Amino acid sequence: MNLHLCAIALLLFGSLAGTHGRPTSDDILDDNNAVDNSIQVDETTETKQKASIFPDDWLKFTKTPPAKLHQAPGATVEIVCEVMGSQVPTIQWLVNHFPSDELKDQESNIITVDAPSAIVRVRSVYVIDHMLSTSRAYTCVGRTGSKTIYATTVVHPSHSAQGLIATDKQYETPQKPRITLTEKTHLDLVGSDVMLPCRVHSVPRARITWRNNEDKEIVPSNRYKLLPTGELLISNIKWEDMGNYKCTAQNPIGRDTAETFLYPVLKEQD
Repeated sequence: MNLHLCAIALLLFGSLAGTHGRPTSDDILDDNNAVDNSIQVDETTETKQKASIFPDDWLKFTKTPPAKLHQAPGATVEIVCEVMGSQVPTIQWLVNHFPSDELKDQESNIITVDAPSAIVRVRSVYVIDHMLSTSRAYTCVGRTGSKTIYATTVVHPSHSAQGLIATDKQYETPQKPRITLTEKTHLDLVGSDVMLPCRVHSVPRARITWRNNEDKEIVPSNRYKLLPTGELLISNIKWEDMGNYKCTAQNPIGRDTAETFLYPVLKEQD
């Protein structure tokens, strides 16, 4: 891990630990959470680089979902989970310990980007857009390299539905878009290729657009590619690319927006 990159990460994210003094590596790696939830960490390796601020693989929650939620009659439930770590962490959702059906509906991406020097904060939202018939456990699983962390939320159905419906009841009304996967912050070395996600849950399907750090709508070019799944691919990032990139999802019912702060990091001189 590049030391300059780690130092910048400390400056940007030190406030996550709730301190107002000079941020330290302990602030960033502190896994103490104020949420009443069970967080378990699976570390398959204990090897650390003594010369680096962070381990080769590091991962932490920056926002854990609540341990328990109740669904109001006819309401859509959103469970939010955020993780930050080295490379590009992934978030997967399990429902009662099985992979979510939503994963089957997502289009696979034919373009992948390796990001061994990146530090990324990822936000994922699980949307329950149907009336639950029974209580269910929804588990946010964050992964990067050899690290895995997870936290579980139990969602209870409304009292009016509990025991009255045999199976979950799908809502039939159209819904506004909800951005379910995005990156809050993405740091990587100048010259790297960066993939910024913008996955959307929407009925009917939403149109996705991106605006750059100058608040201008992005059109495909040699350096910018807009993928069918909503991702923005930026090739060979430059120092002047630094700033907020805004994803907007819109359908006839409404719209949702999310911003990613892109921070190109200058390489250390030999």
